[in-house]
Amino acid sequence: MAESRDDEQLGLRLAAVAAAGFVLIVPPFLARFDHLGQVSGVPVLAAYLFLVWAIVIGLVAVIGGRSG
Repeated sequence: MAESRDDEQLGLRLAAVAAAGFVLIVPPFLARFDHLGQVSGVPVLAAYLFLVWAIVIGLVAVIGGRSG
């Protein structure tokens, strides 16, 4: 019974990360970063997408690491 509760918690956490990742990459939100500026020579939009991608992967790794 405790194991199923842990699986449910894991599922909820991963769903929250997926929802946050989705919200951060929907076009209306991306439009805020779509301009001609650069961050260390990289366009702002590309830097933003890479950062969001890295954060989502990191969160999934941390959450998944706790379950194993």
